[in-house]
Amino acid sequence: MSSFPCPAPACESTRKAGQYLCWDCWDALPAPARRALGIRDDLAMARLRVLHRQLTAGTLPHEIEIRL
Repeated sequence: MSSFPCPAPACESTRKAGQYLCWDCWDALPAPARRALGIRDDLAMARLRVLHRQLTAGTLPHEIEIRL
């Protein structure tokens, strides 16, 4: 299985295809954010875009908030 760089700016780990983040960054997310990102519905892509916007803005994984 291929690996890709983790999208968190300060992270140098890799993630597998289908994973939003590497395991360390995923574990660092607050539980409500992990739960929100795990929901598979019509808003799933919007939540993923919110995650990527916050990471691009320099928000650390433990400070990420997903409110969709």
